[in-house]
Amino acid sequence: MVASAPAPLAVPVMSPVQPVAGDWSVLPSWLPVPGMGVLAANSFLLRGRQPMLVDTGLLAVSDAYIAALTEAIDPADLRWIWISHLDADHVGNLDRVTALAPNATVLTSFLGAGKMQVAGMDASRVQTIEPGTRIDLGDRELVPLRPPYYDAPETLGFFDLHDRVLFAADAFGAVLPDAAERYADIPRHALAEGLRNWSSLDAPWLSQIDPRRFAASLAAVGCLTPLATLTGHLPPVTGDLGPLLEDVHDAWCRPAAADPALMPFSLESALAAVAAGSSRARGDARLHDIAAPGPSVQATATPASLAR
Repeated sequence: MVASAPAPLAVPVMSPVQPVAGDWSVLPSWLPVPGMGVLAANSFLLRGRQPMLVDTGLLAVSDAYIAALTEAIDPADLRWIWISHLDADHVGNLDRVTALAPNATVLTSFLGAGKMQVAGMDASRVQTIEPGTRIDLGDRELVPLRPPYYDAPETLGFFDLHDRVLFAADAFGAVLPDAAERYADIPRHALAEGLRNWSSLDAPWLSQIDPRRFAASLAAVGCLTPLATLTGHLPPVTGDLGPLLEDVHDAWCRPAAADPALMPFSLESALAAVAAGSSRARGDARLHDIAAPGPSVQATATPASLAR
């Protein structure tokens, strides 16, 4: 009998806590992305001299998340809660965790603290951090840094100098066909496609950056030579980060990356679609000439040219 394929994920689910490297563990969950697949939504736990929780998971799995956290550690022992950014999938259980962790200080960026206050969240236990500083956790130091790409401007990751673990926040996330317990279980082609699809949605500005500067940022990440890389939206990467960096580089630094046909969420693609629709509806040859046809949209479609 041929085994049937697993049923598509219909609702967010929590998975068991898994060790990663050194004193680090992942609290993994998965959520469906309709029409695309599934996306990991991770938080991480450091069980060092001064324990720290990194992000607080999905509200949709709140009870299961708190149960998994309390099984892994007594929340009252937490000294730090790192909030990478204020997206709902990263702060979903912050209120519940802080209530269970009265001795914990919340670490986030200045802009992150401001967003917390605007959202009506309790910022009384916040300590702001920025790149260029170091966070002393007793048995290790963390170096705050900006990941090579992200979806929220307050985002901060870090590098753990003791365990050589990189936390890259939302960078390197990928929407996948199915949930995967380990990074090594993901087929390379599925990873490359999922990474490009998700980054097109989560960080659409990648289509507008200087590929050379972005390639330099990716190379800098590689120079850190992390033993493990933690990301909010992919199973933890242990060992060589090179193949993942190559996939990101191929997605956004190759000449083909500038083709609007490969960037369905870009402003240029939207302009081409509007121009094509306007030409069909009104016979507007001038707008058609601005935006199409051809393998790529020309840079002549400026606000000034549209106003003429």
